[in-house]
Amino acid sequence: MIRVLVVDDSRTFRKALCLIFSRSPDVSVVGEASSAEEAIGLLHDLSPDVVTLDIEMPGMGGLMLAERIRREFSARILVVSGQTHLGSRTAVEALLKGAHDILEKPGNLENNPLFRAALIRKVHELSEMNGTFSVCREPATPFSGMRSRDFPSLLVVGGSTGGPAALSVLLDRLSGAPLPPVVIVQHMPPAILPHLAERLEQQFGIEVRMAYQGENLLPGTVRLAPGGLHLRLEKKEEGIFSVRLEEDQGVSPHVPSIDRMFDSASRIAGEKAIGVLLSGLGDDGARGLLSIRKAGGETLVQAPETAAAPGMPSAAIGMKAVRHILPPASIGMTLAGWFRERSSGLSGKPFCP
Repeated sequence: MIRVLVVDDSRTFRKALCLIFSRSPDVSVVGEASSAEEAIGLLHDLSPDVVTLDIEMPGMGGLMLAERIRREFSARILVVSGQTHLGSRTAVEALLKGAHDILEKPGNLENNPLFRAALIRKVHELSEMNGTFSVCREPATPFSGMRSRDFPSLLVVGGSTGGPAALSVLLDRLSGAPLPPVVIVQHMPPAILPHLAERLEQQFGIEVRMAYQGENLLPGTVRLAPGGLHLRLEKKEEGIFSVRLEEDQGVSPHVPSIDRMFDSASRIAGEKAIGVLLSGLGDDGARGLLSIRKAGGETLVQAPETAAAPGMPSAAIGMKAVRHILPPASIGMTLAGWFRERSSGLSGKPFCP
């Protein structure tokens, strides 16, 4: 039985959600809260599997509550709010604070079977993430050094469910360090991605933009793969890499595919490629990370016990694709240290990959 806590300041909407859940035989509403403060008490007492969470509430508010749940509890967070329509900045903020998924409140609940089906489906998906991995902690994990003494040519990053929050921590630790070109594939609705790029750039002072066809990648910049297209990296000449966007031919379960992006990085950058795989369901990115390792590059994954969804990092570990297993903050600090060390070893040469 999936245990759900419903948090919304609207009594009418709480009752509507409870009615929907009552029609699903494997979902049980164990409690209702009208405020974040009330929800915290119930989280301690009831230990729900999933929390449905409104954003606009009196007092602490939904965004702050999402951040606190991520830090202190094992419950998965499904934001159900009128402020989180796809493409909204609030949706991005909720995901960065730790929400695992979002669903927009419909204007009319009475005749909305699509909303009801989506609500039940998302609750089931989130409950399956619980498993043995619970609250995000930051254990001190030992790591070995980077094999290549050269400054890396590319840093490629992949993430899915839980990825935005981990990505935010990673970029925070990289901020201020010399960077190679950074390319990210993050599974999320296409309309949200430009707002994610804007939010990350504002927060960390790193140039974060959506990648475009034929773009040359520059050191110190971050590019996000657009939704609905695969992103491959190509080598134009020595040290110059560019973006190639491709339509899917109906063969990939993920568009864009982390595996495809990682595999292209291994081919063009070899031992000067660094691959990082963050939180996510499934196994996208694991095979591509193995390609990078076989090419002599560095491979790092988020420690599964710190991941909202440990599937992707665990799959990569199982394939022996990984050299370093660390929490996101430690990944960022490790990379920043490596980059500074290799940048200072360039003996006055211009900084370039």
